[in-house]
Amino acid sequence: MRNIITLLFLLITSCIAAQSKQQFTNLGDFTTEDGYVIKDCKVGYRTLGKLNAEKTNAVLWPTHFTGTSEGASEWPNIIMDTTGLYVIVVDALTNGISSSPSNTPDFPDITIRDMVNSQYKLVTDHMNINHLYAVVGISMGGMQAFEWLVAYPNFMDKAIPIIGSPKQSSYDLLVWQTMADIITTAQKNKQDLDVALKLAENIEFINLYTPTYVVNKYPADSVDAYIGEGFTMKPLNVLGGLNAMISLDIYKSASSDIENISDVIKADLLVIVSKQDHLVNPISSTLLAEKLGAKLVTLTGDCGHIAVFCEAEKVKKAVTEFLKKN
Repeated sequence: MRNIITLLFLLITSCIAAQSKQQFTNLGDFTTEDGYVIKDCKVGYRTLGKLNAEKTNAVLWPTHFTGTSEGASEWPNIIMDTTGLYVIVVDALTNGISSSPSNTPDFPDITIRDMVNSQYKLVTDHMNINHLYAVVGISMGGMQAFEWLVAYPNFMDKAIPIIGSPKQSSYDLLVWQTMADIITTAQKNKQDLDVALKLAENIEFINLYTPTYVVNKYPADSVDAYIGEGFTMKPLNVLGGLNAMISLDIYKSASSDIENISDVIKADLLVIVSKQDHLVNPISSTLLAEKLGAKLVTLTGDCGHIAVFCEAEKVKKAVTEFLKKN
């Protein structure tokens, strides 16, 4: 089945960048926040551009929910001017490329912080990069960008979370937890699990766009053709990503609160939200940006969670200007 966001991207851009080669790094035994050990933990990634001699132009791009570096490596060129940058598009744990429930025995529940910690080890221990110019991510990639801010505050100059969140809102939790519960309930029976995946995707599909967008784009008499095909990822990988997002709370990670988080966050911050996002509510991101006095870009169209692609020109201008600003 298609990844909906990736498909939309491919539909709205006729210029597809050349794919870089899939690479892997073995982190060895990786210990999670909760003390579980992932044996022979592997992290997949692709790179775009060239690392300069000073290693000052590296930009980390974590993948989105159900996304892989294969699809996401097309995104940086549509979101920003990548000239002179070395972009590392990293497969987040649970996505089926890096270590995940589907390819790793006894894979534990993990957090967004675990994803970030694995990426830190990839960059420092295996790529010998001791500082990032920026971390940029979309959706769950944006959540990882927010977590980077508190996990390794001095490790990057800039961070750009796009339609992400530093902490799930009550509405986000209702959506994600419902999807997770449907899959969890069906785990004992493969046939039920296949149906559960389709239902979980229906929930994501409903919340991915605004009602106005859906009504205008999809005729009522053919809506069945657009939903219910299921995720490309295996069910337990989907569940692993959902559970990681559900547990996200950078204030808890930082042992802080929004009133004092400025004592923790050091990087320059650009936050991009979609006002009508029904999948990742913009309130948490907006409040944090305002509290920090960070630059905030609000997308106002009716595309909902995929507004970043519908309003790509606005996004690219803002991101490129922010990255080039000293």
